[in-house]
Amino acid sequence: MSKSKRLVYVSENLIKEAMEVARSEGKSLGVFVEESIELALLAKRLGYELKEAADLLAVTKANRILGGTFVPLSVFNFFIKVASKGKSRSLKERWYESGKLHGKYLKEKFEDPVEAFKEFLEASRWDLNEVEVKNEGDLIKLRCFSTVLTNEGTETLLKYVEGAFHGMGYETTRSDYMKGMIILEFKSLNAKNSL
Repeated sequence: MSKSKRLVYVSENLIKEAMEVARSEGKSLGVFVEESIELALLAKRLGYELKEAADLLAVTKANRILGGTFVPLSVFNFFIKVASKGKSRSLKERWYESGKLHGKYLKEKFEDPVEAFKEFLEASRWDLNEVEVKNEGDLIKLRCFSTVLTNEGTETLLKYVEGAFHGMGYETTRSDYMKGMIILEFKSLNAKNSL
């Protein structure tokens, strides 16, 4: 039994781009469009808006390019605790340097690196219940909250976040934390230099 077909109007530019992609994948335009709609519907069923799903894929790809990996939370907390004993300064420095590299990459790769970093934290840090970023001109306020983050985990996350913002061209103007909560404020170095 054949499926009925329906005519849908789509802009010519999108059709041309879709035709090029379909051709490069060795598919017909109809198959490519059908697969695209099926994947869009799957994203919706999973609870994602389409832009949110695309952003998540972008930050996941960035994480992979930068050498990131997903580790079970209990294992991650164990490693942090063990590594923090006696050599906490060098561990924090490594988190800071890793964050700085990620921040520089995001600044080069994304139009809004701060928003991309927020999405990255939400996607990759399942131990965070809440990530809030407020952009107030040249000032960025960031707050992370977790009910399961350890003291060591909080301290290393703080250094990673600071490194990321420093890599994006910000300086820290406020740094407060306690187990499970981080409050940071950053000011753009560009704003400072233009005064």
